[in-house]
Amino acid sequence: MKMNEKMKAVQRKYREELKKKTHEHEDDKHYIKETIIVVTIIVLLIFFTYTLQGF
Repeated sequence: MKMNEKMKAVQRKYREELKKKTHEHEDDKHYIKETIIVVTIIVLLIFFTYTLQGF
């Protein structure tokens, strides 16, 4: 019985570590996406500002 409990505890810790790592990786992905969106909006605003000044 003690071995089963120890194995379950080790597996639980391993799963928690995997969840932390995948969660951190997903946070990095979201940060990159948000950065790309913000930069795109800024570039479009600058483009349209100069384009509309021509009229």
